[in-house]
Amino acid sequence: ARVSRLTALGFDVASVRAALEECDGDVDRAEQLLRQERARRETAARGGGDGGAEEIGRAVNSVLREQRPWSEFGERFLWPEHPRERMLTNLVYYRANYLILCVAATLVAMLLVPQLLFTAGLVAMTFGGAVALGNTPVPHIGPLQLEQRLSLATVPAAWLLNSSGCAGALLRLAAVCGGMVLAHALLRARSLSSRWRYLHEQFKGQG
Repeated sequence: ARVSRLTALGFDVASVRAALEECDGDVDRAEQLLRQERARRETAARGGGDGGAEEIGRAVNSVLREQRPWSEFGERFLWPEHPRERMLTNLVYYRANYLILCVAATLVAMLLVPQLLFTAGLVAMTFGGAVALGNTPVPHIGPLQLEQRLSLATVPAAWLLNSSGCAGALLRLAAVCGGMVLAHALLRARSLSSRWRYLHEQFKGQG
């Protein structure tokens, strides 16, 4: 019934099944995902650039859609009997929550250290310019792919961070975020849902 509902909207069966699998069977989310993909293809067909910003947005949204309830996130902690399996399972299952947690910690750090906020703005503008460049040809080189533009943007971004003197603050922030994520992933007891999700990701990787 779920497949029929989505195919009635003009989507092919293969795309519908892939979207339902991605959204854990949620028909409304699958429909939204399919419509976004259709809009992206239509934009590309009209020559609307290489879709760099849209590609990044879709990648972020695909992770954020997997966010787990925060009550579940902090529900039950036990010392691990199988540390490696628990960490890998939780890193896959709670990755959206970890992303949100690290972004929140970064925002707090930038508010406490104004120079870091200013530097982060300049770095964001550097990468934003690389994304916005699109298919504009670079003199003597030609147009660059999104990955190439982002790689080149790391050079001025690294120079900005080094010149601003914020490298130490960033290292401390990375240590705090990494410590929080690894501690939670190690101590949060696995649920049946998290174990199933981890096995599902493994099967997808093998396929």
